[in-house]
Amino acid sequence: MHAADGRSSDSLDVLLASAHGQVGIAVHDRLMAQGGVPELRDPDLALDRLLAAAHRTAGRAITARLSQATHVDPADKGGQEAPRPDNGALASRPAPVRLKYRRDAMQIARAYWPRDLVDALRTALRLLERLSEMLEASQQPADRAREVVEQLDARFAEVLLLPAPRRRPVELTGTDYLAAVEVRLARPAEQLFYDVERVRQVMDEEFAPLFTAIDDAAAGYLLGAEAVAQDLYDDLEHASTRAMALSRAVAEVEKISNDFVGADLRHANLDGVLLEGIRWDAATIWPDGWEALIRRASLPVGGEHGVLVIAAEPDDSVIPAKA
Repeated sequence: MHAADGRSSDSLDVLLASAHGQVGIAVHDRLMAQGGVPELRDPDLALDRLLAAAHRTAGRAITARLSQATHVDPADKGGQEAPRPDNGALASRPAPVRLKYRRDAMQIARAYWPRDLVDALRTALRLLERLSEMLEASQQPADRAREVVEQLDARFAEVLLLPAPRRRPVELTGTDYLAAVEVRLARPAEQLFYDVERVRQVMDEEFAPLFTAIDDAAAGYLLGAEAVAQDLYDDLEHASTRAMALSRAVAEVEKISNDFVGADLRHANLDGVLLEGIRWDAATIWPDGWEALIRRASLPVGGEHGVLVIAAEPDDSVIPAKA
C-alpha cells in the first residue's frame, strides 16, 4: 500500500512539474510574441496576468512539494540527505565544546545574518505598498515608480548577501559541532535565499520592464501592474516568515555560544578562547586558577539575579568591577 502511495505521489509530482513547465512556456511565448512592452487589449492583459500568477503559484507549490520529497527517511540507508538536528540539539552539546568553538560559531552566525534581514523585508513590503498606491493614482509619474523599484531591488540585494546555498555535509557525528551549526543556519537561509531570488526574478522579468523606456504620457502601459505588485507583496510576506525563522536560528546559535550559566567547564582549555560576552553564575565551574580572573572581568547582568557577564578578556591586570 505504501509503495503504491509512493508511486502515485511520484507520478503526481512529475505531472505537476510538466504542467508547470508547459504553463511557463505558454506565458513566456504569449508575452514575448507581442514584441517589447505588451500592447494588449484589456481582457488579454488580464488573462496574461492571471496565467503568470498561476504559474508562479504552481511553481512555489511544486518546489515545496519536491523539497519535502527529498528529505530521506532515516531508515533509508541509501539516502544522502544530512540529518535534521532538533532545535535543542546544539544546546545539548557539551559546554567545553561550545566554548572551544564559540568564536567560529558566532562568525558563522554573522555570515548568515549580515544585517537585520527581517527589517529589510519589512521595508520592502512598505515600498510595495507605496508602489501600489502610485499605480492606483494615475497622476503619479512613471519615473517615481521606477525609483521605488530601484529601492526594492536594493533591499533584495541585502538579503541575497546570504551565503549561496551549497551542498551540506552528508553525515554529522557527535563531534561535528560547527557542521551542526552550519546546517542549523543553512536550512532557513537557503529557503529565504530562494524565495527572495524568485521575487527578484519576477521583478526583473515582469515588473521592472514596464517602467523602462516609458514616459509619463504612456502611463496606460502600466495597466495590470497592480496585480503583479500584489503577487510580489504576497511572495514577500512569505519570505518574511522565512527571515523570522532564520532570525530565530541565529539567536539560538548566539545564545548557546554565550550562555554558560551552571556549566561545568573544569576540563576546558581557556587559552586563546574568546571569553568576552559569556554569561555565567556561581554554579559555573571554571578550570583551576581562572575563576578569580573571570570574576574581576565580569559585571552583573541587569534583571537576572546572580548572573554575570564577562565584560573584557580576563587577565591579571583587570581592575575589579564595582558592584
